[in-house]
Amino acid sequence: METRDVVIVGGGIGGSALGAALAGDGHDVIVVEQSEVYEDRVRGESMVPWGVAEARELGLEPVLLDAGGRMTASWVSYHLPDQRDEIPASMIVPEVAGSMNLRHPDACAALEAAARAAGATVTRGTRDLDLTLGARPVVRWRDASGAHEVQCRIVVGADGRGSRVRKALGRELERAPVLNHIAGLLVDGLVDVEDDHDILAGEGDLFMAAFHQGGGRARIYLCPSVPQAERFVGAGNVERFLAECAFECLPFGKRLAAGVPVGPLATYPGDDTWIDLPYGEGAVLIADAGGYSNPIIGQGLSIAMRDVRSVRDVLRGDDWSASAFEGYGEERRERLRRLRFIANTVAVTEVEAADNRDARRAKWAELMATDPRAFLLLVGAFGGPETVPDDAFADELFAIVRAA
Repeated sequence: METRDVVIVGGGIGGSALGAALAGDGHDVIVVEQSEVYEDRVRGESMVPWGVAEARELGLEPVLLDAGGRMTASWVSYHLPDQRDEIPASMIVPEVAGSMNLRHPDACAALEAAARAAGATVTRGTRDLDLTLGARPVVRWRDASGAHEVQCRIVVGADGRGSRVRKALGRELERAPVLNHIAGLLVDGLVDVEDDHDILAGEGDLFMAAFHQGGGRARIYLCPSVPQAERFVGAGNVERFLAECAFECLPFGKRLAAGVPVGPLATYPGDDTWIDLPYGEGAVLIADAGGYSNPIIGQGLSIAMRDVRSVRDVLRGDDWSASAFEGYGEERRERLRRLRFIANTVAVTEVEAADNRDARRAKWAELMATDPRAFLLLVGAFGGPETVPDDAFADELFAIVRAA
């Protein structure tokens, strides 16, 4: 039986980033990944400033920039014609130039290459994964070279929302009520569309977020309410999606609608999940495997980078037992709770099925100007949820907006 220090199950953003970090520390690491090609999953393409700071601390910011990562210094919120509110993303985290946008498959490939360069073994196209956890975990799988059985000190579950490692640990995801859905499409050929900032916009019963990737290309997301989950599903969905991008509050809305689709269109629920104990004997969970944030606030990549840094820090010590991850579990649970609150605030204001949508948006704009708690929640989304004082997370804010 082969032996390793660490087996990482999942070679996406989190798994490959952790593989690079641990191998760089001198650990004997193998990353096992089911897919043979990184596919466009229509998510995970914008990293807010606090996530960029984590990537920098891991030494991975240059890897992502070299792969085409594009820094955006500001976001602009549009809700009324001729009105724009700028969010200076480059001023929120010291020495971080803003948000970073990069196509998800390109980021995965770059981080995998970094893991290999650091000395990690990466195997793709794995099948029939089987796990025995405990004091000396064993991971078994098959790939093109045959059957494998590896004993290790710890297994890291970085295998996404349907995590096999999570199931082996016997952990169940807790789930918040779904308030919105989200549909995304990569659009090219954007002519005369301002690309010096990313976009947030609300109009009618839709909320939009758009992230520029350079060269006239952007990932555009439209968020409908739960009763309209099928709005961009079925025949003619791409044409319907593009037509609905022509927000009148955007000076370039019609030019967005004239863009050329260059990837799949997918719709998925804006669900929010978590686990109280993302670890156990012989295994620890990171990124989506341990629960994930509603994509309406685009925190997934930043969550993954913080998880990677936190787990790396634990594994720099001699104690790799389950109890060594208690601090990680506590911090992660509170981090996701705070992000869940911020995501719910956006969803309640912009998307949740309601007959007072315009009034809710106007009320939130008023709160942003008059209630420091509202402004601090916005800062937390960009600067990190731990930077927000406890009293900002008040359910009273939801009641005020809903009653507008």
